[in-house]
Amino acid sequence: MKVLLLVMDGLADMSHPELAWSTPLQAAATPALDRLAQEGCCALMYPLRPGVCPSSEVAHWSMFGYRPGEFPGRACFHALAAGLPIESSDALFMLNLVPLEVKREGTFVLDESGAPIEDICATWAARLCELAPGGMRLFYMGGMEFIAVVGGGSHHLLPTDPFIHHFPVEELRPAGGWEDDGATAATERALTAFIHAAEVMLERENAWDGGALGFTMKWPSLAMDVEPFGRRHGMRPAAVVSTPCFQGMGEVLSMQVKTVGAKDAGRDLEMKLEAASALLREGFEFVFVHTKHADEAAHAGDPAAKAEVIAAMDLALSSAATSWDDPELLLVVTADHSTPTALDRRVIHGGDPVPVLFHGRTVRRDGLQGFDEVSAARGGMGQITGGDLMPVISYLSRRARFYTA
Repeated sequence: MKVLLLVMDGLADMSHPELAWSTPLQAAATPALDRLAQEGCCALMYPLRPGVCPSSEVAHWSMFGYRPGEFPGRACFHALAAGLPIESSDALFMLNLVPLEVKREGTFVLDESGAPIEDICATWAARLCELAPGGMRLFYMGGMEFIAVVGGGSHHLLPTDPFIHHFPVEELRPAGGWEDDGATAATERALTAFIHAAEVMLERENAWDGGALGFTMKWPSLAMDVEPFGRRHGMRPAAVVSTPCFQGMGEVLSMQVKTVGAKDAGRDLEMKLEAASALLREGFEFVFVHTKHADEAAHAGDPAAKAEVIAAMDLALSSAATSWDDPELLLVVTADHSTPTALDRRVIHGGDPVPVLFHGRTVRRDGLQGFDEVSAARGGMGQITGGDLMPVISYLSRRARFYTA
């Protein structure tokens, strides 16, 4: 059997009083998803562990059946998507030029004033890239993002970006246990030298009169060879995506990557499902489809608007070129994490479990009448983790080996 894995980024949510204590998924009109649930089997999945609020790339890495020690890092994915010249053993770091606010002596947090920092970054990008010390290359990625590449460097540095605005910006320092490692110390010196030189230049040149500018670092990464998805799982894989993170992840996993996307949620998923159908007809046996619109709607803070986005995607599912009744197709629909629609600066992603839907002729029907976070708790597949997803897919697509002592 062939497999279509549809991940609706940030689909799951919390209950909202303005939706009569329903989640946006419960409140949305989803006849297609509900029909598939009635004909299939559901599970409740913790992408990592209960209470852990995972980033998308870490959750997907687990869901694809890979271990943390095999993870190159998100900066590596973005670099590959941009076609940057990187080699195995390069250390990579995403640097963001951001406005900072002094909260108390020596402590900075991210400035929430909404300053147009992207214009400043674009204006000064070339000069900033020239400041990279020997052994380090800096690439401007657009917006406020730069990628630093340290040849033969170490990725064992702790991120300084707090992500949450009221948390302090950390000092650049080695990860625990790597304080005495020579490559780590050299990489720290290179990044520190660049950041200091850049901040001095921007202040001297009066690049911005709104306060302090500084660099934060996130996503320390190490370019490495990873076992191809097809070799690990025995399926010829492809990915239909629209963001640099998943373009690069698909490349790392040796997937055939097709970049498709649209601003409208329904049209975006419709186009991606059309592309996925074409790939299945071409002989690909596992097609991963990613859409980010539910996550973006959640971050905007309007639960009703997120429900409308979900309804639009459901309509795309009902009109998809792929026949969900194909006896040789296993459809899996899930999310990589919950995204609470809360406009709460303390929360980016949620630690709640997400629903998973399995649909195909090999799937035991569990009698559920709808697809949502609450109904899935009664699903016939029970409760699983992200690391369980590929073994279940392997079984349901009839690729699992017989297990015996």
